[in-house]
Amino acid sequence: MANFSTHLKASTIVSATLSSVMLNLSEISGFQALGLFIVGSLAGLLPDLDSDKSRSLNSLFSIFAILVAGILLLNFQFDSILETWMLGLCVYVLFMYAIKPIFEHFTVHRATLHSISAVCMFCALTFHSCLLLGVTLHMAVLACAFVMVGALTHLILDECYSVDIDNKELKASFGTALKPIDLRYPATSFVQVCITLSCVYFAKPHFSAIGDLLYTWADKLHALTFLPDFSNYPWPFQLS
Repeated sequence: MANFSTHLKASTIVSATLSSVMLNLSEISGFQALGLFIVGSLAGLLPDLDSDKSRSLNSLFSIFAILVAGILLLNFQFDSILETWMLGLCVYVLFMYAIKPIFEHFTVHRATLHSISAVCMFCALTFHSCLLLGVTLHMAVLACAFVMVGALTHLILDECYSVDIDNKELKASFGTALKPIDLRYPATSFVQVCITLSCVYFAKPHFSAIGDLLYTWADKLHALTFLPDFSNYPWPFQLS
């Protein structure tokens, strides 16, 4: 499977490409493109929350702790610098000494978090988290798309690394990443499906607006010009 650095580089490239496309469609501003780029890049690390390697896990939770602290600081006003520092410290302690041990104890690497059902859960939770933070529906749907693309990039890359091209054989890890659901752990998989279905149910009032957004983006993508019109360029050796 791919290592931490490879996953981060791949998700960064994919997120940069997707954010540049949405920026070209005039669907987002430059600042929003930067935010979505960061979201997509970090989403490429989500499946490794079940990592067995302490270094990777520490890096992941440190990144997510900084991200959550930043979101809280941007959305809430604090009266003093001490409150700001205390918030950052509390978020870091919560992630590193409360949430991380839970993941270490209850998760198995390349298990339920390496599945399509986990990606769907991440997307659904992202959508409702954005709405709870007061983000517009437009940006919430885009954040879901970036999370989905980032997480799927991780799973696809893991499957690619499971193919031994030189010896023309499949490694034992093939098929353990890009799977619909992990039936080896039915309880955890059931919880994932329940969380996703619950989020979908509570998102029902937004279905119509989300559909309109998707149709609008599809029309704009269809009309998007990928190559410049060279007929309008003055050629240096054009004969007068």
